[in-house]
Amino acid sequence: MLVPAHDRDAAGTAARAARRAASELGLAGPRAERTAECAGELARALAARAERGAVYVQPSPLGRGLDVAAIGSALPEDGGAGAERWPDGARAGGPGGTLLEALRELADDLVVRGTPGRGTAVCARWRASGVPGRPPGPGAREAVAGPDVGALRLPVDGESSCGDAWAVAAVPAAGPADDGIAGPPGAGAGPSLAAPPGAGAGPACGDGRAAGGGPAAGNAPAGRSGARPDAATAAVTAMVVDGLGHGPAAAHAADLAVRAFHDSPALSLPRLMTAVHQALRGTRGAAVGLLRRSADGSVEHCSVGNVRAYVLGRDGVRHRFGAQPGVVGWNMPPPAAQRLPDALDGTLLLHSDGVDGRWAHSPGPGLTGLPAPLLPVVLAHAHRAARDDVTALAVAPARRTP
Repeated sequence: MLVPAHDRDAAGTAARAARRAASELGLAGPRAERTAECAGELARALAARAERGAVYVQPSPLGRGLDVAAIGSALPEDGGAGAERWPDGARAGGPGGTLLEALRELADDLVVRGTPGRGTAVCARWRASGVPGRPPGPGAREAVAGPDVGALRLPVDGESSCGDAWAVAAVPAAGPADDGIAGPPGAGAGPSLAAPPGAGAGPACGDGRAAGGGPAAGNAPAGRSGARPDAATAAVTAMVVDGLGHGPAAAHAADLAVRAFHDSPALSLPRLMTAVHQALRGTRGAAVGLLRRSADGSVEHCSVGNVRAYVLGRDGVRHRFGAQPGVVGWNMPPPAAQRLPDALDGTLLLHSDGVDGRWAHSPGPGLTGLPAPLLPVVLAHAHRAARDDVTALAVAPARRTP
């Protein structure tokens, strides 16, 4: 859900959205209230400073949980140092403390970055009980296992259903490719180990209805992630799907694509694309992009249609992948995979054409080096195309939280 932080009403709207989404995603009682306090205070601070920023409430792509991100368009631009004081004097939980100090006590994980020309972005993340990688609780500071993932999914303005979706799965690197097609090492057989339903389909529209048209907890699986085997022994596969058009029919196609993905995430990418194609027969079809990072650091890509795929580094866009023309579910050509031997620990990025692809021609300082939880939100906030659904998915190597 996107909450523009333009006036005094934004704080209440953001707090209600976070509380509702947290409850639907398994964060009950005091933990739901912490998410509401965080979202409300971020919106209040942005509105008070007339930043023309926004608060984004999204299901966490790391399993069942919630992300609350905020972006201010004219906040400190000193690479992060000024962000530690943003906004000076803002209170949440105690007199005299800064907002970010309070958020560190409220959230399980907090990521803050200042970027030249883009201000400051914040992402607070909460895990539901029983989600691997971190015990729930305010101020937790343990290592996050597996890949670092960030995602954003929003319907076009005026729609309650989003025709875009994303999916991520990590599978054990245990066995050869399943079909003799030149798949990357580590793409062997293994279960998807999918997260609970609804892990990527929370409220995404202005009135709080779920992005796929129903309550977030029952709106699986349009955007969900698999459980995370150890990063050193897993291949990580990511998908973004853009159903043709908008509304419920496009959302239905996207939902079926995600289901097909999670049925067989360890297939070689050409065969996985074929499985998605077969699942979308009889729908309006979709554009689909697939990326896989193997345990050896290589990256494989397979895309049909207008989903864009990149490898990013702090130094900019390191690699852009080209896509095959066609419509998955209708007139798809024989899918072909491209392989990049070494991604040099770069971040994998997929996005639908709801993000204007011209950003990649001149991304500017700081953008491509953002942590995965912030990258999709900052990218979409600055480069969202008019009148289109938008989904962006970033997958970076494992990180440790400060």
